[in-house]
Amino acid sequence: LSVLDILNDGEYDAAGMYATWTKILHDQFHDILPGSSIGEVYDGTDKDYAEIFEYGNGVIREKLDRIAGNVRSQGGILVFNSLGFARGGNITVDGKTVELAESIPAFGWKVVNPVIENDITIHGLNAENAFYKLELDETGAITSLYDKKADREIVKMGEKLNRFCAYADYPYSYDAWEISPYYINNPYPLEDKAEITPVIDGSRAGFKVVKRYMESTITQHIWLNTYSQRIDFDNDIDWHQKHQLLKVVFPLDVHTDTATFEIQYGHVNRPTHKNTGWDAAKFEVCAHKWVDLSEHGYGISLLNDCKYGYSVEGNTLALTALKCAEYPYPQADEDQHVFSYSLLPHTGDLYTAGVIQEAYAVNQPLDAVAVDKHDGSLPDAFSLVTCDAPNVVIETVKKAEADDNMIVRLYEAWDSRVTATLTVPDGFTGAKLVNLMEEEIGDVPLMDNKITLKLRNFEIATVKFIR
Repeated sequence: LSVLDILNDGEYDAAGMYATWTKILHDQFHDILPGSSIGEVYDGTDKDYAEIFEYGNGVIREKLDRIAGNVRSQGGILVFNSLGFARGGNITVDGKTVELAESIPAFGWKVVNPVIENDITIHGLNAENAFYKLELDETGAITSLYDKKADREIVKMGEKLNRFCAYADYPYSYDAWEISPYYINNPYPLEDKAEITPVIDGSRAGFKVVKRYMESTITQHIWLNTYSQRIDFDNDIDWHQKHQLLKVVFPLDVHTDTATFEIQYGHVNRPTHKNTGWDAAKFEVCAHKWVDLSEHGYGISLLNDCKYGYSVEGNTLALTALKCAEYPYPQADEDQHVFSYSLLPHTGDLYTAGVIQEAYAVNQPLDAVAVDKHDGSLPDAFSLVTCDAPNVVIETVKKAEADDNMIVRLYEAWDSRVTATLTVPDGFTGAKLVNLMEEEIGDVPLMDNKITLKLRNFEIATVKFIR
């Protein structure tokens, strides 16, 4: 496999890798992550993360340049997809966002010559593309989001989507560690008039919304896309408040008594009502990359890239954006906050609509690098491993710890049973089932570069492909 040889070629910076992983693991401490440590801790972790990003991005760039320098190409943009399914998406070319109309292979690349297309129209506070008609009010909230394909309004009658609201936040006991249910009784809706300007960026267009709140400023870009059915929200918040919980609220016109929340390697359903004490205790719950509210045949998902607290009551979904404790660190959340979330309305259920894949794409954008015209040992399109089952997510591809073989970890994502076929390129001679410690636990026949696995509901499987 020339691609693996090329990626593994060159000097191996063992010291740099060890130092970087030591910082990463150290900074996963349970008080560092949620913001409940003292100030001196964050002085150190700010330095750590700057070094982690510099090192990690440097490695990524080096490997992309190695691939680009070894492909047979007529010139263009080499786009690399680090996820286990083929997909399109946005890349940046000459400072502009270009949405790809073609798919990039799973765990692989393709050399493309993208063309900017934009069919989005903006009139005043209204925007429209092939999928939606969107209307803002003077505060920057969405008063109407009409799904043209499904012929239905998404905003609950008389309500607004993407509405920011702050709440007085004085927990029962632990300032930085908990949220108490009575926060809901003290809302401060951010309803002042915002500065709203239309923006166009290559294949996407929308609005820049600037909201002032006390000593803080919220800058948000709302984007419609040319090909994607997502509505994207990029946020840059300069926050200077104390003891306030900031949420973004989405009252949706769907009928359901349960919501679905993604967790690691699966998802769970939780009630949207408070009929019992157990239900009422779930006034704030956790999730990873997505939450979905669906009725039969239609639903809306909220995807995000780094926020993990939600509240759902009835058909109103809210994302917790900021929490501003003073103890043990008075300035804990006073600074710049950059994060994104997306709305994804869909027909059918969340599985066949591709919600899980879209959430992965939000969190791992495509990488792109320019490539010149030249001959090389690598093809202009390549995939390291693919799976034919849409409900199987290939989560990880890595070099084996103990040898030069390849580890592939995957899981069943729909809560169902499946027979899945994985395909790899030429160059592998066998396959083994291994556990999470990469210890061999069984053989898997490899025929014509394919293996077949039977997976149960939410089952995790790890395979070692022998080079």
